[in-house]
This record gives sequence, structure tokens and C-alpha cells, in this order.
Amino acid sequence: MIAILLTTGIIDAGMEESEAFIKREYPDISSRVSEYYGSIAAEAVGFSRVLSLNMEARLKEKGFSFDDAKSNPQLLENLIEDELYQVLMHLNKSKCSGAFIILDATVNTRLPGSDKSKAGIYLKNMEPNIVNSTSPTIYVLRGSPDTAYKNSLPLHPEWKMEFDVSNAPFYSLPIKTASDNKLSLSRLYFWSPALILPGTSEEIMICSVPLIDSAGNVFGICGLDVSSMLFKLTFMPDSSMYSRIFCMLSPVREGGGFKTNESLFSGGYNAISTLSSGDFTITDRGGALNTFKNGNSAFTGYYKQIKMYPENSAFADEAWILSLMVPIKDLQNHTAKINMKLFSICFVFISLGLTASFILSRYYIKPIHSAIDSVKHSPGTYIKTNIPEIDELINSISIRNEDCIIKNESSFDSQILNEFLDNLKTLSPAERSVFNLYAQDYSAKEIAEELYLSINTIKTHTKHIYSKLFIKSKEELLLYVEMLKESGRNIK
Repeated sequence: MIAILLTTGIIDAGMEESEAFIKREYPDISSRVSEYYGSIAAEAVGFSRVLSLNMEARLKEKGFSFDDAKSNPQLLENLIEDELYQVLMHLNKSKCSGAFIILDATVNTRLPGSDKSKAGIYLKNMEPNIVNSTSPTIYVLRGSPDTAYKNSLPLHPEWKMEFDVSNAPFYSLPIKTASDNKLSLSRLYFWSPALILPGTSEEIMICSVPLIDSAGNVFGICGLDVSSMLFKLTFMPDSSMYSRIFCMLSPVREGGGFKTNESLFSGGYNAISTLSSGDFTITDRGGALNTFKNGNSAFTGYYKQIKMYPENSAFADEAWILSLMVPIKDLQNHTAKINMKLFSICFVFISLGLTASFILSRYYIKPIHSAIDSVKHSPGTYIKTNIPEIDELINSISIRNEDCIIKNESSFDSQILNEFLDNLKTLSPAERSVFNLYAQDYSAKEIAEELYLSINTIKTHTKHIYSKLFIKSKEELLLYVEMLKESGRNIK
């Protein structure tokens, strides 16, 4: 049975079902991720255009330049506060988890490390996935506390006054790229790998766009972020088949691998808890599901590169992949369960088939057995089965049996009579005279009178006759005589 299942491919049904499930689920998630990240990038570019125009116009209106704002803390704070509405609007409109402005300036240049401390504002939506929440969910993560107070915005538990950009590629790369290349904003936005800002605990991805005035001077960045929780809730894969299935968005590193701590995940807690902070490596299996390795853990799934930038972008060479995977053990367990179900179904059907064939064979074979038994015990008669071919065969057998029995009986009788005649030759003349009279149905007394012998002598001869002929009575003697007459034998 196993050989049949192997050759028909049934035993691989579990694996094929798993592959079909993952490849069916992947396009849906990939499409939603591409659409969402494309809309965030477009929103961030529009955000930058509006801020750049507004800030330049307000400074010119007051007779200042951005360099003046760098040395004027109050002017800098007012410049940022005036754009609070834009930050709030783009935060809500984009359905992201955070929106920010970072200017290339600081409120206090005299503080140590002030060159790496930048002024700005950062608003966080603590529940971006909840629509029309009645309770306030917008918090100030970075920015002036006066601005927060004036606008009735609570400070985030991890609030700080300014941004630490000492190790912030999302800040330095767009500014440097925009300064070196006169490109449109749609070609200058930058997606950071997943990161945790200094002094915070939440993992985020940032889309940052440079702020550029009409003269081409870069004076800061703005942007939107996608938190790990928002990504997880937005792109949760179907877990009906695998409870530990998860999706991962990752930048591709040199050598084709990617790092866990640079990726965002969507999936249940059990899925994420199986991962280590090390690198992921991919083994391509030629069209089937791919194998992913992370430390001592192995996964199987599917991945493709996902387009995060337009082809003419300054960052177009930075590749990203979106993968959907499950632990290999889960796939093996599921496949084993599917195959076990198939084996069970096959076993049930085979058992039912054997039982049915046994019952039907007994039903149809029983009359044949009965007819054959009747032929054995009563050769002349048999029970009809109402199956013409079988009845004809049994009738032929019955006739042959009858002929054989008759022949056997005839052969048997002839043998007995021959033996009787041979034994008859062993009688003495006196004994033969007595036998001949017995054969004529004489009694012992009549034989004594006929042969002029005493009755005792006749009795003695009779015993010798019975002994030599192997008979026990006169009646048996007469039976042999009768049989000899019927067969035409002469006993004289």
C-alpha cells in the first residue's frame, strides 16, 4: 500500500498542501506591504515639500534665514511649533506610528556633544491601528515641553528634548546625498533598517526625506515611522495552518543574507520567540520552498525582493526582501498529520473492501459449496446453485462420480467372489460334499441323513468350512452362493 501511495504521489500531499498555502498567502502580503510602504514614502515626500516651503516662507516673512534660527533658540522653537499642525495631519493621514521633524540646529550650542544633538519634534501615535479612538493616543517623544503643553499633548514616558544623531544613518545619509546630488525629493527619500532610537525601547523603520530650501540648501529632515507593533498588526499572516508562521521585511546585506535585528516581523509571539539576533542565510531549492537558517533554527518558506525605491532613486541599489516562513519542524509535523489522515482513510476503505468481499464471497460461494458437498455424499443428487455454468459443471462431476462408484462396486464384488472361490478350493472332499448340500439350503440334520454321517461329524465339517471360507453362518454362505449365481460363476 505504501508503494502505491509513493508512486501516486499521495504521500507528498501534505508537503504540496503546505507549499500551496505559503505561495498562496505570500502574494497577498507582498501586495499589501508594497502598497503600504509606497503610500508612506509618497506621504513623507509630500510632508517634506510642505515643510520646506512653509519654513522658508515664515523665516523670510520675519526677515530671517535658517542660519539665524540656529543661533536664536526662541526663533527655532517657534519655527518648529508653527509646523505642529502639519506633523499631526501627516501622522493621522498616513496611518503610520510616528511623524517627526529634525532640523540641523540645536537649542543650546554650549552643551557638550551639541553637534550631535538636533532640535525638532517627534509625535507618536501609540495606537495607530485603532480607528476613531476616543482617548488621546498622540504623545510627544521629542520636542519642546512648552509646545506639548500649549497644544495639550502629553509627553511620552521616554521623552527627551532633542534628537541624538550620533549614530543615525536615517538622518546623515539623506542630508549628505541631497547635498551631493541635485535630485528631486522622490529620489532622495531613505528607508532605514529596523532600529531603536537612543533612549527608547520600540523598534521602528523610518522613512526620512531631506528638507531643502529654494536655493538647494539642506537644513534638516522630516519623516514617518512604522513601528514593529504596527507592522505586526497590519501584516499578520493567516495562521490557520501554522500557528508559528511569520512574515519578515529585511534589507539584504552583502552575501545575500539579512539580520534579524534589522528586520520587522509580523506573526504570533511564538513565532518571533524562536528567532535569535544572528544572521539569516537562505538556501534556494529551485522553485520549491526555500530553507532559511538562523543560528540553530531552521525555517522553510518563500521570499522575493520587494521594491522600496524607484529605479532612479539615489538608494535604488539597496535591496529589500519580504519573506514568509515557518519552522521546518512545524511543516514536517503538519505533513505527517496529513499523511496519517490519508493512511487512515485508505486503511478504512481497504478494510471495508475486504469485509465486503468476504461477505459477498460467502454469499455467492455458499451454494456452490453446498452443491459440491451433496455430490460427495449423494452422487446421484445435488443442490442447484442457479448459476448455469456451475450447475452444468457439478452435474458432469456427479455423473462421473456415479460411473466411478458403479465401476468400483463391480470391481469390489468381483474381487470378493474370486477370493471366495479360491478359498473353496481349500476344502477337503468331505467338506466340499457338506458345502454343496449347504449350498442347496440343506440343514445339518438333512445333510447327516443324506451322507449317512453323525450329526457331530457334520458340525465338525461345518466349523472347518466356515473357518476356511472366512464366514460366520449358513446365511452368509448362501449369500455368496447367490452372488456367484448372479455373476454367472460356476461353483461346481
